[in-house]
Formats: sequence, C-alpha cells, structure tokens
Amino acid sequence: MNTPGQPSPDIALSKALAELYGRIDYERQVKVSAKGFRLKNMRELLRRLGNPQSSYPAIHIAGTKGKGSVSTMVGSILTESGYRAGVYTSPHLEKINQRMAIDGQLVSDVRLLDLLTQLRPTIEAMDREAKECNSSTLTFFEITTAATMLYFAQAEVDFAVLEVGLGGRLDSTNVCEPAACVITNISFDHTRQLGKTIDKIAREKAGIIKPNVPVVSGAIKLDASKAIAEIASERSADLYQLGQNFRIESPTEPTDNASASSSFNVTGRLGDRTIDLDGIKLSLPGTHQQTNAALAVAAIRLLDDPKNQITADSIRSGLAQATLPGRTEIVSTSPLVILDIAHNPASMAALAKTLMQEIPPWRAAKRRMILFATSRDKNATAMLTALSGCYDEVWLTEYQTNPRALPLDKLLQCARTIPQAKVPQTKIQSAANPIAAWEAILAESAPDDAICVTGSAFLVAELRPLLVDRASKSG
Repeated sequence: MNTPGQPSPDIALSKALAELYGRIDYERQVKVSAKGFRLKNMRELLRRLGNPQSSYPAIHIAGTKGKGSVSTMVGSILTESGYRAGVYTSPHLEKINQRMAIDGQLVSDVRLLDLLTQLRPTIEAMDREAKECNSSTLTFFEITTAATMLYFAQAEVDFAVLEVGLGGRLDSTNVCEPAACVITNISFDHTRQLGKTIDKIAREKAGIIKPNVPVVSGAIKLDASKAIAEIASERSADLYQLGQNFRIESPTEPTDNASASSSFNVTGRLGDRTIDLDGIKLSLPGTHQQTNAALAVAAIRLLDDPKNQITADSIRSGLAQATLPGRTEIVSTSPLVILDIAHNPASMAALAKTLMQEIPPWRAAKRRMILFATSRDKNATAMLTALSGCYDEVWLTEYQTNPRALPLDKLLQCARTIPQAKVPQTKIQSAANPIAAWEAILAESAPDDAICVTGSAFLVAELRPLLVDRASKSG
C-alpha cells in the first residue's frame, strides 16, 4: 500500500527514469567529443557510495564487436558453475532493466527504483557542487553504472561481468577491480572519440588493462594486437592471445537447425593453466560466436575457483544456454524473421556470413529482404556493401527514438553509390519509419521469404516488441 501523498511505485519509477534520461547521454548524441569522457566524477560518486565496486572481482570486457556476447557467456558459465554472477551490458533494447542482471534475471522495477532512490541524495549534492564550480554534472551512463555496481554489491555477487560502454580507457566501467580483462576483436567504430587508426582504437580499448591482471585478447589485426601487447607489457599484465595461446579446433559442418551452432573445441595453455574443452555447442548462431565463446572460456580459466566449481560440464552448459536478444535472433519462421544489432562493416560481414553459410532457411528462402537503418556516425555504404551478397531486396528507413539516426535521404544517397552489380537500384526500397517499412515488407512477403532487421541496436529496439508480439500471436 502506498503512503498517503506518495506517488505509486510505477509513477515514481517513471519520474526517476525521466530525470535519468534527461541527463547527458552519449548514446543519444549525434556529435560526441572525447573531451567529454573522464573518470573523476565516476570515482567520486562511487567513493561517496562506499566504493561498491570493491566488493567483488570483475571480469572487464572491451572491444569493437562481440563484447556483449562474451559478457553474457561469461555470466552464464559462472551461474551454471554455482556462482552468483552479475552482468552489466549496454545499450539496452526495450527497457533499462536489460542492462543489469544477476544469474540471468533482470533487475526488477521495484529494485531499480530503490537503487535510484538511494543514489539521489549523492547525485543532488554532486550536481550542486558541479554548478558552483561550473563543471560537468553526472551523466546517464555514470549514474546507471554506479547503480549497477551498488546493486551487485548489495546482492553480494561472487563476480561482476562488466561490458565497456564506449572505448575503455575513459569508460565509466573502468573503475572496477578486475580479476581478468578481455579485449574482443577490434575494427573501425566510434572513430571520432577513439581515433582514426586501428592502433589508436586498440590503445583506447587496452586502457582497461590493469597492472598484474591477466588479459585475454581476440584482436587479430596486427596493429591492434601489437598495441595491446605493448600496453600489457608496460603494466606487467600476462597477455593470452587467441590463435597463439589458445585456439578453436575441429568445427563440424553446420546443421540444418537454424537455431543451432556447430560443435567445436577450445584448447590451449594460459600460463600454468590448460584449456582442453571439446563438444561445445552454442545457442547463438555464427562462427563469430565460436570466437566469442573461446574468449569467454579463456577468461573463465583465469579466475580463482577455490571450490573447483567451474567444471568442463558447467562451461559447456553455460555456453549452450547463453542467449542475447538482437544477436542473430530468430523471432519467426514463417516468414523467417531475424534481428541483429550489427552496426559496423565488420559486424555486417560476420552477419552476412552467418546468414548465408549457417542459417539454411535464409539461404533457401524464395526472397531475402534486409530492413536497414543506421546512425550518422556509421559508414552506411560500407555496411550495405558488406551485406550485398546475402539479400535480394533492401528496405531503408530511419529509426525514430534516437536523434543519432542517419536521415533517410542521406541513407538513400549512400545506397545509390554502391555499384549496380552489387545492389541493383530497382531492389532499393524505402519507408519513412521502421513500422511503415515493416508493414510494407510484411504485406508483400510470403511464408517462404526471409527478412533480417539490422544496422543499429536502436532500429532493433523499435521493432522487436512488435515482431515478438506478432510471433507469439501467430503461434
């Protein structure tokens, strides 16, 4: 029962979230300068909260692509091993609760409101001080990260898996106390903030490396791996490289099951620890997910496990059960509908390979259609080119809930620069918004057609509730 005069919990949460979203949010800004990133405010906020990040060891994960999948896999393995594991990822798709979970369960609305209420006095005090000094106030991501770290501390998690939001060196998560760090593959993305070369981007990502804390790397580009190795050496951090210290072996042929991935093995040696894990199967499709799984396995092997709870069976089970909305997610089979948040040329190339080589219903579809929208800071032409061999028709649109959307007229210009041999102009369609585009596609699609929604997490976020609801009603 509500206290007389007090708003209901739903109204209170809506008000708290409105205040939170009203803050500086770099996920929603069209132009973001690296000058806006710093750790001073984050450290001070956590200090006033009692440094909750010191209550548990973290597995800190950075990279251009795959870090969300690796985070989910590591968390799932820890949970299957009997540990209480918190996982923090970003951005969310439908609701902010999706950013923070413990043992696979999203934070409840009641608990989220409680966390924001606990933070309010500290935030208000820091805001007043910032205004007096004419300095920056706390951002959306800083507050969300602090709330998560407090949540994990109060829930007494055994481990916290923390995905970097942007970059690494100056990311708000980079105040954690890691037991292991992971850097996934690195390619061009967020060049305005991180740098215009692979070397500079890698050095920003490698900023998560801490003195004497082991690092697992999946960076395969020479400039990236060299930069990571230099920083690891400077900080006396043992570095374990995919393809050198550990590797993926014996992948089998793809199955006819669109939701299943091939069986494979991960083997290697990390200092005095060995990896010899066979028969791994994933729910997340795509050979790139095998790479993510290998990184997760290596990170897990570096953790202290005094009770020997992490076994080969718990690792296999954790990997098999790891799922993540929006990662080559099949939401319908008639027609086949797939959602994927790929948002740069490298992830688009991986998606195209997965669709054509590992999802037989896509390859066999009578007509394959892509519904695409992206952000202003992305290379839309390169992304569409990377996808060009896997579709018959592309629908372009502009997502509505985030101001970073690339305007539809600009997106059409990008598509028209792709050579006719790759994307015939007659196969380029457009609609003013995602729902209009989806309705147009659905109106002319047949049960044996295939549709993939991709290009941005923001596009997937707008359409996913509608598509999932439709799939549930159609049985």
